[in-house]
Amino acid sequence: MWLFSAKQKSTVKARDKPKPTKQRKPSAAGHWLPVYRSRADNTMRGNEAIYAAVSRISNTVASMPLHLYKGYELQADHPLEYIVGLEPSVNFTPFSFLQTMEAYRNTEGNAYALIVPDALGTPQRLDILDPTRVRPQRHPDTKEMWYVVTLDDNKSYPLPGCQLIVVRHMSANGEIGIRPIDVLRDSLDYDKQTKDLSLQQLDGVNRGIFLTVPSTGLGEEERTRVVDDFLDAYNLSGQRVVVLEGGLTATTFSQTAIDAQVLDVERITRNRVATVYNIPPHMLGDYTDTSFATAEQQMQEFLQLTIMPIVAQWEQELNRKLLSRADFAAGYRFRFDVEALARADAATMAEVNQKAIRGGWRKPNEVRAREGRPPDENGNELMASRDLLPMRIAVQHPEMLMGYKVDGGEA
Repeated sequence: MWLFSAKQKSTVKARDKPKPTKQRKPSAAGHWLPVYRSRADNTMRGNEAIYAAVSRISNTVASMPLHLYKGYELQADHPLEYIVGLEPSVNFTPFSFLQTMEAYRNTEGNAYALIVPDALGTPQRLDILDPTRVRPQRHPDTKEMWYVVTLDDNKSYPLPGCQLIVVRHMSANGEIGIRPIDVLRDSLDYDKQTKDLSLQQLDGVNRGIFLTVPSTGLGEEERTRVVDDFLDAYNLSGQRVVVLEGGLTATTFSQTAIDAQVLDVERITRNRVATVYNIPPHMLGDYTDTSFATAEQQMQEFLQLTIMPIVAQWEQELNRKLLSRADFAAGYRFRFDVEALARADAATMAEVNQKAIRGGWRKPNEVRAREGRPPDENGNELMASRDLLPMRIAVQHPEMLMGYKVDGGEA
């Protein structure tokens, strides 16, 4: 075991400390802990484009079923399947766990979950940590990554990397992810200044009347009286009709409450947010460059461009940190069911399933399971066309595929 020097101990800047939202009353057993709003929450509350991007990615990743497999068989009775498939920790479902981790990753650049083992070292739960309270640090001797974690008691504890699930954004060193908010800082500031200016315009004069008063022969008091008389007559008519005399003319004017450039700035901001988060701009409402004809094609772009790299990172991290070498050698793997998101409309899926069964690469019961239907006693075999006989019979009696009956006679 090794210790950090006093200068190396983790400290959290005052501006980075989360603020408590509510202090609960103490109970008989002790004091309730306050519930904090993290810096990530405040970041998403500050910009709707950031919130939209983070929620799209987080909800999509959390919506995909995550399971433990051995080969291609789901390990429903394995303790690790209970963790990833039912209860990662006492306060989180699998959906909320992945959603929260992705929200942290996409705002702070890094997300951490502490692997809590039992007395025998078997993982029991995954506790999410606030990234602002975690500081990566390299071991001076082994050069391995350790993480200094500051808990609610403000004490810092060094933990080896094998005790944390770590997912991060892009970085040059692969150790500390870059905060997307820092990359977008200038764009977000400019967007905020433009919107503030637009709000100021809303409070200004948006419509009015030019009243032309003859300048000859009228003093200041007389012109003021003419204007007052005009306004009285204008208001009495319900701001509709006024009879003008003595050379008076009135012309209405109006100005737009919001400058047209504001919409351009908002579109540019959304486009830059989409670029940083590696998502298609149409996912944030910018359809100017959309070239796909169907929603399925747009979703496929989102899956390939955005979700698949995230899925690969999650699967590899879970395999590396939760599986032993023996488990990995035995064929255990964590996998997301990406196909659950790639489903098209009913007509397209019916055609795909039909071709899969007739092509002999998917069993009827596999299709029935994906559609939420009970298995059929005759649906556990791969089928071959001509016309849909079990693959076993086609292999044993190839003449049936050549136009002949089993007894040797021509079909």
